[in-house]
Amino acid sequence: MKSTKSTKTTRIMKSTTISAQWQQHHFVAMNTAVSAWCYGDGTTQPQMVEALFRSYERVLSRFDPGSDLSQLNRSELVLSPVSPALFGALQAALWGAAATGGLYDPTLLAELEQAGYDRSFDQIVERAQFQWTAAKSRPGGSEAGRTGSRPWDWRSVELEAEQQAVRRPRGLRFDLGGTGKGWTVDRAADLLHGGGPFLLNAGGDLYAGGRPDGVRGWRVEIEHPLRPQETIASLQLHDAALATSAVTKRRWRKDGDMRHHLIDPRSGQPAQTDALSVSVIASRTLVAEVHAKAALLLGAEAGLAYLAAAPGVEGLIYRSDGQVLYTEGCEQLLVDLNSPARRSLAA
Repeated sequence: MKSTKSTKTTRIMKSTTISAQWQQHHFVAMNTAVSAWCYGDGTTQPQMVEALFRSYERVLSRFDPGSDLSQLNRSELVLSPVSPALFGALQAALWGAAATGGLYDPTLLAELEQAGYDRSFDQIVERAQFQWTAAKSRPGGSEAGRTGSRPWDWRSVELEAEQQAVRRPRGLRFDLGGTGKGWTVDRAADLLHGGGPFLLNAGGDLYAGGRPDGVRGWRVEIEHPLRPQETIASLQLHDAALATSAVTKRRWRKDGDMRHHLIDPRSGQPAQTDALSVSVIASRTLVAEVHAKAALLLGAEAGLAYLAAAPGVEGLIYRSDGQVLYTEGCEQLLVDLNSPARRSLAA
């Protein structure tokens, strides 16, 4: 299902064989459309998902000056105590940075603001066409998060579990937009597990729990990154998460140049890549999210090899020339493929 506030590119199709005994709930949170479908005897209420999203939005939003994250970013303390919810989200974000060799980095807030993403996206003016150019792919690894001009990165942060506090250099600030939504979807999935089949979709970051009425799984359509009315592929998922990272949605013009929200930590600038969108399937939404961003930053060919080598994930990449690349394991999940495709040779 599409939303004008969605930052991702995934649509959900319910199987025609599913019975009518289900509940659904739709709302907007974290600047994106969220939908919850729950099947069963009615003891599991999809409205619970909204309450959970609202509570984490008050913790994780960098646009709310009263949020836990905003208060941390304003603090000049080297060692700052934080709430349990924020501590858990930071743990997840730093795990993502380590897992991707720094291609995902939650300490890029200054670079995001410099690119023009200094307010909620619905307040950023002017979207326009963009001419995509392929960047030379650079490998990930332990040095992927370094740039010559940045005084720190994710490795400059230490979490003190006993004190439930964050140690960091003065001036280092966090943006959890790259993981906060997926992390919240995972918390909501934990809440709904055991109550029957369910599906959560937060602007394309989704978790498909169970098999509705015993069918193979939830049918998920991946939206075309340049023509939203079209799809590039359909997958069937159960007990799995999917996240899509794309450079064609959140974009704006600043100083005559087109910018987007995916910052490459190696340059500190919006990424130049021939991968227009990357969709990743994993056991958890946050895992899918960070690997999708890493593969997108690497470019289509290197990103495909990255996903093929990453444990526990499968992926599908839409390249700027219109070709779809996908990992070997992704083939088992495909229902339809509407673009020229090539399976990974590195799988």
